[in-house]
Parts: sequence; structure tokens; C-alpha cells
Amino acid sequence: MSRHCSRRTAVRSACVVLAGSVAGCLGGDSTDAGTDQPEPTTAPPATTTAPATTAAGTETASQPTVESFLSETSNFDGVVDRTGSDAVGVDVGVEANGAFYGFGPAAVRVDQGTTVTWTWTGQGSTHNVVARHGATFASEQTSEEGHTFEQVFDESGTVLYVCEPHEGVGMKGAVVVE
Repeated sequence: MSRHCSRRTAVRSACVVLAGSVAGCLGGDSTDAGTDQPEPTTAPPATTTAPATTAAGTETASQPTVESFLSETSNFDGVVDRTGSDAVGVDVGVEANGAFYGFGPAAVRVDQGTTVTWTWTGQGSTHNVVARHGATFASEQTSEEGHTFEQVFDESGTVLYVCEPHEGVGMKGAVVVE
């Protein structure tokens, strides 16, 4: 009988160690209020930080060029010139990258002070617009047709952005501000 109790004790001890290890992975510190859900993201004010690429598209140490950033984006055919407009539209969920995983157009050139409005097509499931490489803006994730997100571009430079759920398949975009 002592052999049976020893095995039972060993298994019980192993379970306690395993449960403790798993609990440590789940968090539980004061920053997440005891949940394993991420903190909600809110969109910052409609301004950008200083971009890390020049308006001419020269790559800097911290940011790739538009061409290299969008090299795996199937609907990128170059930067579309929309200078001279106070407001520019970009569709979210256009056909690209094997499904509705694109921004249309993928890259636009605008003047300083231009408002860019992204409008969801309702295609390709849930999308968002999130700045990368130094710029700071983020929309909510949604699949709602007609949903919009606006950003004013006050500083010259290049702002690169992605759809987080589909970044891996090439859903990326750029705004070149002159």
C-alpha cells in the first residue's frame, strides 16, 4: 500500500507544480485586473508623430521605404498622387493578396494638412488601420461596411500602416506627406 500512496503523492505533486506553472503564465498582476484579456486600445488624437522617412521616400535607419514595405502587397503599383486635395479616401478590404485583404489604393501622396479617411467595404472579415514605424494612430477592428476612420497628416514624411489581423498576408499601406 505504501507504494501506491507514493505514486499518488508523486502524481499529486506533479499536478500542483504544473498548475502553478500555468497560473504564472496567465498573469494576474495589478496591470490586467486579474483577467487575461488585453487592455483595450483607443485611437490617439488625429495627429502623427515625426515620420522616419523623407517625403522623397529615402529609407532611414528606423523605417523601410514605401517600396520595400509594400513589396509583398499584391495591389501596390506605386504611390497614387492625391496632392491638391484636402480630403483623400482609402478603401479597407479591397481585393488584394488572395482575397479582400488590401487597402485601395495601397499608397497615396498627399499635402500636409490633408485628412485621409479609410472606409470599410465590408469584405474580407475584420480589419483595422494601425500605424507602424513611429507614427501613432489606430482604428478599432471591425467588419462593418461603411465604417470610417480619419487621420490628419500635419507633418511631411512617410507614414506606414497595416491591418493587424492581415499584416502577414500583405495588407499594408502608406501615406506619403509632402
